[in-house]
Amino acid sequence: MLTPGTHAWPDVIVPVLVALALLVVPGAVTLRLLGARALLSLAAAPTVSTLIIVGGGSVTAALGRPWSIVIVVFATLTTWLVAGMCSALITRLRRRHLDSAREDSASAAAAASRGDAPMAPAWADAAWLLVGTAIAAVIIGWVLIHSTDSPEQFPQHPDTIFHLGTTQWMAQNLDVSFQHGLRFTGTLTNTSYPVGFHSMAATVSLITGVPAVVSTSALVLATAAVIWPFGMGLLSRTVFGGAVAAGLGALSSALFIAFPFMLIGFGPLWPNLYGQAMVPAVLSAALGVIGILARNGQSPGTPATCAVVILVALPGLAVAHPQAVLTADVLAAVATWTAAARRMCGGPGTPHRRLTFLVVNAGLAAAALASVALAPASMRDTGEPGPEMTSADALSDIAGLAPRDAGAAPAMAVVVVLGIAVVLILLRTALWIVPALALFTAAYFLNTAVDDTVARLVTWPWFNNAIRLAGVAVLPAALAATAALLAPARLIAPRLTGGGSRAWMVESACAAGLAALLVIPTGAGIQRDIEWLWPYYHPGTARSWVSPEELLDLRELAGSLPEGAVVAASPWNGGSYMYIVAGTQMFWPTEKTNTTTERRLLALLLNDIDTNPVICRFAKEAGITHALTGGVPFLWGEEEARMEFGGVDGIHESPAWREVARSGDYRLFELTQCPPESRPQGDRVDVETFPGSSYLRVG
Repeated sequence: MLTPGTHAWPDVIVPVLVALALLVVPGAVTLRLLGARALLSLAAAPTVSTLIIVGGGSVTAALGRPWSIVIVVFATLTTWLVAGMCSALITRLRRRHLDSAREDSASAAAAASRGDAPMAPAWADAAWLLVGTAIAAVIIGWVLIHSTDSPEQFPQHPDTIFHLGTTQWMAQNLDVSFQHGLRFTGTLTNTSYPVGFHSMAATVSLITGVPAVVSTSALVLATAAVIWPFGMGLLSRTVFGGAVAAGLGALSSALFIAFPFMLIGFGPLWPNLYGQAMVPAVLSAALGVIGILARNGQSPGTPATCAVVILVALPGLAVAHPQAVLTADVLAAVATWTAAARRMCGGPGTPHRRLTFLVVNAGLAAAALASVALAPASMRDTGEPGPEMTSADALSDIAGLAPRDAGAAPAMAVVVVLGIAVVLILLRTALWIVPALALFTAAYFLNTAVDDTVARLVTWPWFNNAIRLAGVAVLPAALAATAALLAPARLIAPRLTGGGSRAWMVESACAAGLAALLVIPTGAGIQRDIEWLWPYYHPGTARSWVSPEELLDLRELAGSLPEGAVVAASPWNGGSYMYIVAGTQMFWPTEKTNTTTERRLLALLLNDIDTNPVICRFAKEAGITHALTGGVPFLWGEEEARMEFGGVDGIHESPAWREVARSGDYRLFELTQCPPESRPQGDRVDVETFPGSSYLRVG
């Protein structure tokens, strides 16, 4: 449980290292055993590790055993054993992998005049990738740490209590099972919600002993600052080829506000951040397969090995977040179409070029029709319909790379535009970046400036949400920025050295200088990012669900509760966070759990429990023993939604409730009496609807 004020950012070092170990080690060893190359194994490891944690947790829960570090080790070793057995079946693929590596090097040397990467030592790729990732980690970590006062702080947004509560429930009950992922909200069986993020954060909490809030902060930091830039570095290396591309790609990924920073604060969309951060590695493997149609800058592995990585990684990506799978699918589809078009334009000597293009187009057309026909209504209808801004404002957002009133980044916008020109003229292996960026940019415009039924045929995979759409557009935008920084260095190096062995060193120096010219004058956008994130962590009283002082009040009040108490409190007033600081069972864990007739009746009429036998019966069946009032209502909560909990807010007027403690603005009451007899079960409950709210009357 969280004791407010006991953790500072230095206390997160160990949890972050544990999170990285859990994200990387199980999956990386598994993929290496299956024949994947080292860098691809490291980048794609989080998808497999997530699958191991969630799968192992699900099996453990099904067997009635508690989740523990011993089970984590056992699940990991079992996976390695299976992978080792499978590796014997793909020995030939591993030999081809070695042959392909030699072919890649020879190809790079022969093609330097076409704008490809010059030859570099074997260690250069890993070195540049690690340096780029380290710089990106410093930028992202600096923003996150300086946007908060401590790792105990969390974004004051509606879904925060769900994510923190789910993680804490898992850690508290030693159960990270997918099937039990919604138990915190009272849902017995989970059938679709992705719990990879929560299972991983709960496991970090179990291993390190830190509260769920702190382990969540550690996992967010590890994912955003390390997993995302490392994956983007590998993807850039795959697209453009060469060690320098890897470093620039990792660095560029930290220079956009839409991802990862907006997803850290808004929502918060932590599971989405978790899944989307893994997309670059999976897409890199997909490009390794698509390379059959048209070559990449540098293959991450043989097509067969990359196909194995995709097959192993996709289930883990789906558990992390299904939206990440959709994003990867869309990007891979665009890359496939572009590769087929390049092959089509390859000249009469290219085998089956027309047939390939025809088959790819037919497949993508069928996929598009299936997307329209099979789009889930729940996703298609998510969000209030209608534009949220004018067309001019939407275009301004796009031009300034500044969605949702964020500070504009004109320098980065210019760099992205230059990168698009570079790709079209020089780095043709990356041609798919242009239509991919155009697609996501158009989707953002359609969502923010149009948002009608037709527009939602495009935007539904991202829940018709501007922040999500802006986030996925960062991947191709960061690649375009990488192209802009890489191309001058790649053109200058062979001219200064004559294409000799020192060319890669000159390219490295030129690229580092260009990156410095971009990052230093703009401060890497750090101040802009902090200014955008700060209000989510420091929103002021009216926009806050619960303040640090209120958390202390709730923890103090929880000390007055007997074991097994069930507390009724309006979620709109922050009382639900008593679970976070004390593990107290809350009857309404979130504002979205007031769903059944009985729950809504209790919310409206709990103050009438002394005179209404039906309410008394419902309260007894629910096990409610106490109620909490007070706190400042969340400003975003509509008055009608808050009115649905009017019965809770009014219990201080009922003789059935006795005040037992108070702290700050909160008052804790104990249920002392109910009518001795409840009405017959045949009594009916009428439901009447008035101005947008459900009003329930017992009759």
